[in-house]
Amino acid sequence: MFHGKRMARLMLISLLTILLIVPTAFANDQVSLVFNGQELKADLYVENGVSYISAASLAKLPGINLDQEGYVALRSFFENKGGKVDWNGDNNQITVSWREKQGEWTADELIVESTAKMQELNTYKMKGEATMKMNIAGPTTGEVPEIPDTTIYQEAVYQQKPLAMYMLQTVKLPLEDMELTEDEQALFEQGNMVTEMVLTENAIYQKTPPFDKWIVQDLAELGMTEKLSNMLQTTPQQSLEMMREFGMINVFGEDAVIDGKEYYTVKTYVDGETFKKVIDDMLGEFDLVNLISTTQELTETDKQLTEEEMAQVVEETQKLVKQMLANLDLNYYIDSLINKDTLLTEYMRIDLNMNFGLDETIVPEGPVNFSMIMKGEYQLFDFGTVVKLPDVSNAITQEEFLAEMKQMMEEMPVETTEQAE
Repeated sequence: MFHGKRMARLMLISLLTILLIVPTAFANDQVSLVFNGQELKADLYVENGVSYISAASLAKLPGINLDQEGYVALRSFFENKGGKVDWNGDNNQITVSWREKQGEWTADELIVESTAKMQELNTYKMKGEATMKMNIAGPTTGEVPEIPDTTIYQEAVYQQKPLAMYMLQTVKLPLEDMELTEDEQALFEQGNMVTEMVLTENAIYQKTPPFDKWIVQDLAELGMTEKLSNMLQTTPQQSLEMMREFGMINVFGEDAVIDGKEYYTVKTYVDGETFKKVIDDMLGEFDLVNLISTTQELTETDKQLTEEEMAQVVEETQKLVKQMLANLDLNYYIDSLINKDTLLTEYMRIDLNMNFGLDETIVPEGPVNFSMIMKGEYQLFDFGTVVKLPDVSNAITQEEFLAEMKQMMEEMPVETTEQAE
């Protein structure tokens, strides 16, 4: 029998795995497409010397609105929009440059320069909000609690060297539409769930309701120290190369004016097929056992997994992640608004649409489809100011927290049958 709670936990682990790392057809002679310097996987073919690209592939590119189906003549489409198209017959490669350059900058160069400016100033603050809609559909959905639309408010401060980050996150849920127990309602205050996080070079601190305690985890124990160190030493140019590895393509959008200030708009598209390949390659280096252990401790503090149970959950999670990636349909767009005077990125907009299906090998009762849509807007400000973090000197370890929870549960009075009635 399909257990909703178990599947929900497996899906949580799998989504965390992908987020913690974050069918294309080719006809004739394997024609390839390079768009603004980045190889793009697309559905295209050549016939009688004319290159055609599917309308679906075109519509995914940032800045293109296309109400059309079938295939489109690639050269005429982009040249009519002011783009440049070249053909390399030696390797059957089409090269397209469109909205790649504005003034003295290419979109890639502007991203690199803005990143460098922000690294020089070292600190900034951020605030914003995002709305998230999730849905799980299938023959067993009655056993999985309906997921309401949520609004997430975030405030953060960030310092690059030495690393210091604080984030306050408030999740707004429509409690009136949810069937919650009294214990579950205790997690929310007037429909809000507030969590806090502090990140330094060697530790991560978290505070979650209903406990007014900071819980600390050593990054070395999580196997994250080396990855974090490498990330902090990454140059802006290396960051751009990493973006390209993830299939991220930059083009210029329309300039914007906000509060009298002029902004470049760089629109970024994440190619789903390339993203899946990179994530799949990275999964081999990811510590699933630690992630599963942490998730288990946070959700079932009264039960620890045995070695055999852990091996089973790891195997199930690996199968689930593999199928998620195989069936994943991802459309991810990021708009960066860069101040024309300072070249600092002061606003960002995200638009994520993700869905995948799980078949009977994962869910015996029948296929299940998962979808998530998230849209958000963020402002970055106070660059170069002093960063202040909350006092976490009284933080306790996760082991100490679990021991306190166990003791608290042991001290709770046992409800008798008569009391229950």
